[in-house]
This record gives sequence, C-alpha cells and structure tokens, in this order.
Amino acid sequence: MHQAKARRGGDAPTAGASLHPGLRVWVDWILRRPRVFLVALVLLAALPGLLSMPPLDRDESRFAQASHQMLESGDLIAIKFQHEPRNKKPAGIHWLQSAAVWVTGQSDAHEIWAYRLPSLAGAILAVLVTFSIGQGLFGRRQGLLAAALLGGCIVVAVEAVNAKTDAMLLFGVVLAQLGLARAWIARDESAPPGILTCLCFWGGLGLGILIKGPLAPMVLGLTLLILCLSTRRWRWLGALRPLYGLPLMVLIAAPWYIAITLQDQSFLMRAANEDLIPKLLQGVESHGQPPGFYLGVQLVALWPAAIFTIPALIAAWQARRKVPGLAFVLAWLIPSWLVFELTPTKLPHYTLPTYPALTLMVAWAVFAGSDWLTGRTAKAFAVLTILGGTAIAVGIVWLPLAFEAEAAVGPGVVAALLVLAATYVSGALVWRGRPLPALAWGTPMVALVMAWGMSLYVPKLSFLWISPRLADAYAEYKAPDAPPLASVGYHEPSLVFLTDTDTALLSAGEAARYLAEKPKALVAVTEREKEAFLKDSAALGVTPLVKTELSGINYSKGRRDIITLYGRSP
Repeated sequence: MHQAKARRGGDAPTAGASLHPGLRVWVDWILRRPRVFLVALVLLAALPGLLSMPPLDRDESRFAQASHQMLESGDLIAIKFQHEPRNKKPAGIHWLQSAAVWVTGQSDAHEIWAYRLPSLAGAILAVLVTFSIGQGLFGRRQGLLAAALLGGCIVVAVEAVNAKTDAMLLFGVVLAQLGLARAWIARDESAPPGILTCLCFWGGLGLGILIKGPLAPMVLGLTLLILCLSTRRWRWLGALRPLYGLPLMVLIAAPWYIAITLQDQSFLMRAANEDLIPKLLQGVESHGQPPGFYLGVQLVALWPAAIFTIPALIAAWQARRKVPGLAFVLAWLIPSWLVFELTPTKLPHYTLPTYPALTLMVAWAVFAGSDWLTGRTAKAFAVLTILGGTAIAVGIVWLPLAFEAEAAVGPGVVAALLVLAATYVSGALVWRGRPLPALAWGTPMVALVMAWGMSLYVPKLSFLWISPRLADAYAEYKAPDAPPLASVGYHEPSLVFLTDTDTALLSAGEAARYLAEKPKALVAVTEREKEAFLKDSAALGVTPLVKTELSGINYSKGRRDIITLYGRSP
C-alpha cells in the first residue's frame, strides 16, 4: 500500500495538519462521503440558477428551441431552428433535452429549466468521474480536492445551467479519460484492468462524438499520442480492448450520422465547411481572440484553483518523471490547450475539457507540499485575487445603479460582500503560505456566490432580459385568435423560444405587410427600424397603434435597444 501511494505521489502527511482543528470533523465526514459532498456542491452552485435564469442568447435558446421543435414534429433526426436546418452539431444533446422535457411534462411549456437538466446531470457526472480519476492517479484526498475545485468553479456552474453541449461533452471526455487513466496506471501490472476500463473509454468517446463531433476524439487522441511518444510504449493500449470497444463507440455515435446523411447527403460536408473549418482558419461571429486568451480566462473561470494553476504547472513539469500520474495529466492538458490557444475562434468555455486536468494538477501540488504554491509566484496571484475580487465586487454594485435596475441593488450588495469575503480571505491565506485552507474556503464560497448571483441578482437585472419582457407584453396584448408575433430588428432566439416556433422575424417592409394582412397581429419594432416600418405601413394604408414600449441592452450585440410593440389601429 505504501509503495502504491508513493508511485501515485500519495497523500502528504502534513497536508491535513494545516487545517484548523475545527474543520477536521467536517473533513473526516466529507472523506467518508465524498460523492455526496460533490453532488451537493454542484447542486448548490447550479440548481438555483437552473430554476431562475431566463433563457440565454444565443446558443442556449437555439439549442432549446431546436429540441422543442423535435418534440413538436416528432422528427428526431433533422435539427431545425424554425424552418432553417441547424445540422452543425450532432443530435445527442437534443435527444437528451427532448427526453428531459418529455419526462418532466414540459413539452407544451416554454420553461427553460427542463432543457437544462441534461447539462446539470453532465456537470455532476463529470465531477464524480474526476474524483475517480484523481483517486486512481494520486490518492483519495487529491481526487476529492480536484473534483471539488472543478465542481465549485464558475465555468462549471455556468455550463450546468446552460442548455448546450458543453457540460455533457465534459462528462464524455472525463469518462473516456477515466478508462485511459486506468489503462495507464495498470501498464506495468501483470493483470490487465477489467472490462469497465474498455466501457469507460469507448463509451465516453462515443458520447462525446454524439454530443459535439470531433472535439472529444481530439482531446483523447492527443493525450494518448503524447503518452505513447513520451514512453515509446504502445502495448498498454491493448487494455482498452478496441475489438470490443470500437463497436460500442460506433453503436453510440454512428446511427444518427448515418440517418442524417441518408436524409441530407451534403450534411457532413456542409457541417465541416460552415462550422468546423471556418473556426480553425479565422475568428467567426466576432469571436476571434489572440493566443493567451484562455490563460487569462481561466483566472476567473477556474477560481479559486486558478490561483495555483501556473505554480502547479511548474511543479508538475519538474516532477513529471517521478510521478506517473503527472505524466498523464500533462498529456491531457498541454497539447489540447495549445490547440485551443492556436485556434482563432475562441469562447471562454471552449477549454472546459482540459479543466479537470488543471484541477488534478493543482490538487497534487497542494498535497505534495510544493514550494511553488507558497513562494513569490503564489503571493503574486494572491494580490491579483484581491485586486480582481475588489473590481468584480464594485462592478456588481455599479451595474444595477448604472442601468436603473433597482430590484437588483440589494441582492447585488450581498453578492459583492460574498465576493469580497471569498477573495480577501483566500488571498490572505495564500499570502501566508496556506494553499489548502485557501482552497477549502474559496471553493464553497464560489458555489455560494454563483447560487446567489444566478438566482437573486442576475435575473433582476431587467435591462438584460428583453425577450422575457417582450414575450410577457405579447401575451398580455394578443387576441385569442391572433397570429404569431412579428419582430423587426430584434431577432434573438430567446424570443422565438418564449413565444412561438412560428414567430415571424421580418424586415420593416415585411412587417408592414404582415400587419396589413393580419388585423389582429402584433409587431415588435426596434428604434432603428421604426421610421422605415411606419413609412411602409402608411404606404399600405395601415396605422400602427402603440401598445407598449420597453428598452434594454441586447447583450448578444452589445448595444441598447428600444422596442415598441404595435397593434393595428381599428
């Protein structure tokens, strides 16, 4: 047992000694029930937001609306947003969302929370599997800390309440990495790992392909390639049993690809030409960023683990030949991270499949007692943490005051105080050379901040939520047999999701004709399109009647919108 712990880089005997005695009872309880604690942590961070946050633009509402239309049409193969094919991503997440909505009885409701359930499940499962990986590579405490740092960080909480692919993709990647890690750990043992290793690797890979195409194979393939090149050994891959596992992966991923290709023979070529290749060549949809972007993003997205990612990376690189688990983690992290940094199109969550490797690395460094986590580098990040927390707290209070969102002021003050408590105490502990207490304090505090912020603060920033307010106004003023809402200049997917699949997204002239032909219609028009709409309506002999007016920030386009809802004058 002692040799096994040494080979993994086992628990440092001094790690627990730095904890306050009053915390040891809680630590012992958590160590006896790690999975209960981890599930509770993710639920604390994400569940309030899942129930409270309005539908987000643009990706979440596009995914949710496409899943809603699957249920409406009964067509589980073609993916559509209104009448436009949306076959850029596989159908896996749409199937899961449709199943969640059907099971919860929300098929006819415009309730986004039901569509978010697969993302919440994906986040929870990814955290639990990260614990298993860490336990196998380094030890129980390291695995628990790594999983907690992942489950309590900002980006996982956000993706767990976002009805998109990323949280479930994360689960697919870490499940496959669990199989690969078990094969790696057992490479020098006489008895090969059991069938579960094969099922995890190929099942996770198949799930990843069905959720988001080539991303999971890229991460797994690079990990596998670096491990084999660094050791010049390939035979240990036989533990993955490709003769049994490859058919499993094909059984999971291939049926939809075959079905959509039979339905639309140009699908694969179009998906590559319109979605994948442009992202590799240039920044699309204004998402181009220079290399180094993700290094800055993780300082916020992965906090508090981000305080130690760079010092832990230095320590892990130095010890990689002594601790086999570090070789695995670095093979997972470095090549995929470089690919993401070099790809022109960047969004903050794209590097999420590498975050478990970061938290595993940090957890190892904490329990190994690395000097890099208590030296000048760590103190510099402690100062950065305090300065960043102060700036974020000021911004939280300023935002509702600047945009006259009075209902958010009180919750914003509480959120700001929580941020200050999290960052100041963690920063002070890091400065004093106590990384484990800093993480033990910061992780649940982040979860608490996310729970409070996504349930009681952000939803009350009314200027952000144009679509919910416009949908409420439409429901208030529409006649019982009125046609679907028409919208001019404001074409966000959340408006379609909250109103009707047939919501008409029109130009000013088309909307004027719509109102002329349908006397009971309601038309929403932005300030920029107002003059053209009124002019075209007058030319058709129609007098639009103002029902209501609202204003807010269209955060998808980064601009203020004033929208007027018109009916037709009798």
